[in-house]
Amino acid sequence: MATKKRVNPRKTAGRLVIDTFKNAKAFSEKTAQPAEICKDLPLASSVIAYTITNMMEDDIFIKTEDNRFYFSQENWDKFEKRFNRIYWILLGIPIGLTILFFIIDIFLK
Repeated sequence: MATKKRVNPRKTAGRLVIDTFKNAKAFSEKTAQPAEICKDLPLASSVIAYTITNMMEDDIFIKTEDNRFYFSQENWDKFEKRFNRIYWILLGIPIGLTILFFIIDIFLK
């Protein structure tokens, strides 16, 4: 028995929009889709427009000449890699400084 996919309330706007374009198989200029395919998402149209615009800056969504969009998995992977690198750096700096101050405190006693 096939089950219907439910919208996860924890999904971000970006993930919802990306999944919509992936489900529509919009991966090239030939298969590009209009932004209206996101109309059934539980998001305001301004949020969808903002999300697509932000992702266009990183070429995750690419706009065609006829105002359709397609999703670039390659650019998404690059973005995720860059985001994860920044995340780990931001996480590592406080941990590294805490260890450094702990070692300095031990040697100064």
